[in-house]
Amino acid sequence: MKNLAFWLWGSLPGNARMFLDILRRCLRWKKEGVLFIHVPKAAGVSVSKAIYGRTLGHFYALKIKKLCPTMFSKLFTFAFVRHPVDRLYSAYQFSKNGGTRVMGMKNPNYYTHHPDFKTFDLFVTKWLIKQNLLEIDGVFRPQYLYVCDDKFNVLVDKVYKLENIKVAAFQISKKIDKKIIFQHYNKSIQEDKNISNETIDIIFKLYNKDFDIFSYNKEE
Repeated sequence: MKNLAFWLWGSLPGNARMFLDILRRCLRWKKEGVLFIHVPKAAGVSVSKAIYGRTLGHFYALKIKKLCPTMFSKLFTFAFVRHPVDRLYSAYQFSKNGGTRVMGMKNPNYYTHHPDFKTFDLFVTKWLIKQNLLEIDGVFRPQYLYVCDDKFNVLVDKVYKLENIKVAAFQISKKIDKKIIFQHYNKSIQEDKNISNETIDIIFKLYNKDFDIFSYNKEE
């Protein structure tokens, strides 16, 4: 029976699954009285577990607002973002080491074995520049997609920066009247960064809206 349920769920169109996923999570958001928009690779697992006790998935604020407008307007809504270069590097490491899988591909470990993922510079200059950032794996998509509307207006009440997570934790605790402590989940395997100027320039061009909307400098 469980296998049949999974098969039926998998046979649904992607938009239908997303619609049902959001509606199911509305109950949890209402119960906790706060709506956190989980931007991939920006401390989202830590924040979700601190508030909800589990991760609830990655959804665009615009999609949630359209499906649950009353709830969205009543709850405190927030998100975390991260410096685009650091976030992309973390997403690269996460993917290269098997942290995410490419849906629909015969080889689920596509990222792990792809020759362009051998180094971060290769990943950006040879692979990333060929991708459609609006449809790519969520860990590589621009952050503004998760928190902005079609005109690039921020929809959530507050956008916090990962770089100031301790201050953010204090402010969020006061806002929702619940002491929260962020643990570090899903920490990517780290290595010494040695990123070329060419690579940083490409990232700046590809993710220019993230730099602009969230007030990040290219060389922070």
